[in-house]
Amino acid sequence: MEKRCALTLKVKNAMRKHMLFVLALVVYGSLFSQGYGEIRGRVLDSSDQPLPGAEVQCSAGADIKRLRTDSTGAYVFKPLQPGIYWIVVIYNGFSDVRVNDLHVIADQYTFVEDVRMTEMSGAMVKPLVVVGHRDLIDKNGGTMVSIKSKELRQMSVFHGGNLKAIVAALTSDIKTGSRGEELYFRGSRNGSVLYFIDGVKIRENVPNVPGPGISSIVVYTGGLPAKYGDTTGGVVVVETKSYLEDYYERLRENE
Repeated sequence: MEKRCALTLKVKNAMRKHMLFVLALVVYGSLFSQGYGEIRGRVLDSSDQPLPGAEVQCSAGADIKRLRTDSTGAYVFKPLQPGIYWIVVIYNGFSDVRVNDLHVIADQYTFVEDVRMTEMSGAMVKPLVVVGHRDLIDKNGGTMVSIKSKELRQMSVFHGGNLKAIVAALTSDIKTGSRGEELYFRGSRNGSVLYFIDGVKIRENVPNVPGPGISSIVVYTGGLPAKYGDTTGGVVVVETKSYLEDYYERLRENE
């Protein structure tokens, strides 16, 4: 009886270890299939001098990440899931500054324009200065095109849900076949385009994606990142909206 109990215990322990190993593989795989982005920027005073030690808060909802700027006034938030974020910069003796509509895209840096803090002049209540964000110069040499949900809504192909039609409308580097069923990137051959939808790799039978559900589309026509280096054509990376992103976008539209 004792030997049987000991054998049963060993079997249970082995099964438990096996289940934990499988779970770890699933979590590991999901982390690396999901693309992440970053938010980078600097905090300066009114005379363009860096402000080290300033508190920077970053959030896309209830979860708020906090850090301090380094000796050069720089900060980096990573890894961040794709979506819409805002940051708030706080520094003692200065007015708080909030930057809205920071769109994080998978495998890319979102560069924030330098935040310039204004010194308070005896004000009892600390005012909050809200500034908009505009995208900086493309740092990818023109081989990458990206579009966000806000700009996508202005396109005539938005409501069709035809992902290939949306991609073909983004740049003249992309041509469609005679039937409109295949895309050709800078003269690439048939079947050489890779699609990644929320980290899932698709080469054929590309599904239609409803326009209102798309958060961003990134198209690489050359200079592919190493993780996409197994194709001679282009790469299309699609991120769909999370519940929180869709919720806050609707709130902004109703304001």
